[in-house]
Amino acid sequence: MIDVTHFHPMLVHFPIALAMLGFFFEAIELFFMRGKQKRNCGEFILYFATLSAFAALLSGELFTSEFVGKPLEVKELHASFALISTILLSISCVFYLVHRFLRKESKRIRTTGFIFYLLATISISITGYMGGNLVYSYMIGL
Repeated sequence: MIDVTHFHPMLVHFPIALAMLGFFFEAIELFFMRGKQKRNCGEFILYFATLSAFAALLSGELFTSEFVGKPLEVKELHASFALISTILLSISCVFYLVHRFLRKESKRIRTTGFIFYLLATISISITGYMGGNLVYSYMIGL
């Protein structure tokens, strides 16, 4: 029988890695590839990072056990940052999609999406740190 409590730990690494990798590629493209052909690698990774963030958020809400005391406080803060990260990634996706499909060559639209990408990457890093804190400081799930 499959233990559904394992879904969240299996899924959480994808949005963390994808958001950081995608942001890294997007930053390189934005700052170091001026005048060269754009590859949009960071943009496409953003879409996968957003989908995986939704999956991780959903699995965390549905399949994790209840906590009490200090671990509960950390879990609630972790869940709040996970929601913020997912929202920021989604907002960034909207800006990138507007830029792509409305054929807007406005650098302002893409730069705004990049800023939300940066904020999402920072937020998802904090989320991951707090999740690791739950596991290693409070031995949740071990």
